[in-house]
Amino acid sequence: MTGQYSINAEDLHAGYGTQDIVKSISCSFAPGTFIGIIGPNGSGKTTLLKAFSRVIPASGILELDGKAVSDFTPAELGMALGFVPQDEGRPFSYTVLQVVLMARYARTSRFAALTPDDYARCHRALDETGVAHLADRSIRTLSGGEWQRVLIARALAQDTNVLLLDEPTSHLDLAHQSDILTLLRDLAASGATIIGVFHDLNLAALYCDRLIMIKNGQMVADGTPDTVLTPEKIREVYSAEVVTSCHPATGRTFLMPVKAINGNVLPLKSLNVQVISGGGSGSGLLHFLTGRGLSVSAGILATTDTDYITAKVLELACIPVLPFSRIPVYALEKLKAMLAQADRVVLSVHPIGAGNLPVLLALCDMDPARIIIHLPEGREFASYDFTKGTAAAACQGLCAAGAPCTSTYDGILRLLSPNFNGDENHETRNTN
Repeated sequence: MTGQYSINAEDLHAGYGTQDIVKSISCSFAPGTFIGIIGPNGSGKTTLLKAFSRVIPASGILELDGKAVSDFTPAELGMALGFVPQDEGRPFSYTVLQVVLMARYARTSRFAALTPDDYARCHRALDETGVAHLADRSIRTLSGGEWQRVLIARALAQDTNVLLLDEPTSHLDLAHQSDILTLLRDLAASGATIIGVFHDLNLAALYCDRLIMIKNGQMVADGTPDTVLTPEKIREVYSAEVVTSCHPATGRTFLMPVKAINGNVLPLKSLNVQVISGGGSGSGLLHFLTGRGLSVSAGILATTDTDYITAKVLELACIPVLPFSRIPVYALEKLKAMLAQADRVVLSVHPIGAGNLPVLLALCDMDPARIIIHLPEGREFASYDFTKGTAAAACQGLCAAGAPCTSTYDGILRLLSPNFNGDENHETRNTN
């Protein structure tokens, strides 16, 4: 390779133990581009990113700026490539500034102290990600969204030419999503190579120059968003029907879900299921449950929420409210009436702040045996909590009172089944 590409992968295989998750992927990434890696859950997106960053071993050809990644020392790799994980443990009470300063040690000689320039670069990274006011706070006191922005600040402070991010906006609200993705796009425009894993296809289409779509560890599409995000490829890879349109403000491709492709329909058609969701967390779930023949209704949703758009497309009952405002009393009363009429309620865990906390508290007044909690694998209640612990405590209280918690859609179906005998309780886990 001549150095034209920041990262070059040929016939790349990677996985865990003896099992390959990524299988024979070949791709290259040029400087000055923002690339999104997309695909359904379990397709190998995170595994591919970890292979690029040498977090996990890989076989095949993997080069960074013309040099085999395996030949980099840890310090060299730290100066060439930054990696932002989905989440990271917080076992020690470091301050935010201390965590970000760690990014500079790869650029210092052994036993040397950090310089004023190192401190200035870290403060600038904190400012760029909107967490400068948290510099002296213990990282253990941060919300999931604040911690995610600190991790991004740490990667920015490395001053690398390549930046890998695993779901960089998964914990962020709408405003911070826009701020962070605009920052990343500007970095790419200045010559950096930015590669991110995305679940939200519309966000990927809006900000990325190029998308790589994978399924079952193999690449199925590579190109501009308008060539990758076609109804045919979405049907093939996601088993979902969409229509595509041109975003009126940006001119970019925009996806509108229509319906999921039906799988095996369980004998649950007589069940009235109320889904409580928000922030896009329930869109796939609404498709899944309606596609299985259930009678589904949605709850209180902001009119700008993807879940609201999905509910309208599927013609599901819901309670629309204005975005970024507290829930009106009439809407909450209407929700309580809907909850009383529902046979079962599925809580798709989503970001909870002061505005939508009353919805969660309304569930706490119900019989927990009527509630099913859907919490994606690898996530915790606390990562969705923007109420300084109240929301996480309420969710944990529901679990403690007997509401089962599952990480999969199939798990929800088993819990809804009239033949369910309690075996799903093994999925209830530590969700602190």
